[in-house]
Amino acid sequence: MTSFEALYDTYFKPVYAYVLARVRNAAAAEDICAGTWRKCYEHFGSFDESKGSFAQWLFTIARNETTMYWRLFWVKNVFSLADEHTDFLPGRDPTPQETLEASVFRADLLRALQKLSNKERDLISLKFYSGLNNRQIAAVTRLSESNVGTILHRAAQKLRRCMEKQ
Repeated sequence: MTSFEALYDTYFKPVYAYVLARVRNAAAAEDICAGTWRKCYEHFGSFDESKGSFAQWLFTIARNETTMYWRLFWVKNVFSLADEHTDFLPGRDPTPQETLEASVFRADLLRALQKLSNKERDLISLKFYSGLNNRQIAAVTRLSESNVGTILHRAAQKLRRCMEKQ
């Protein structure tokens, strides 16, 4: 197998270009790439060539890291209940109308969240505000993974219905 350093030298630019194209923000792309290479390094010993090429494995990590970035970005900036974050796209200030719409949306979302049970709010927070997956939430809450998924799905449906009425 090729050394990690050689693979880094070979794939750094293509991975960075891919991430930059997805996020269109150099600072965010650098952070995501750093996370990608950290995970790659941490799990380098578990890479299995019989399951696919190194490039496939590496770009899967980069894709997952980028997806997590966008998930957390939207949670923090669109679904955040704090007024400190209102920008919608990296590197662009929101218009006054967008700021007002975000404020109204957050107020509506807060009202909708209050209609959920404590358990539903807790799971929503763990999923969307903490970025945990269903398996991690199940471990934290001592619920089954399928139960977590069911509760989250039903809570999301309730939120959607509440938001549509407002």
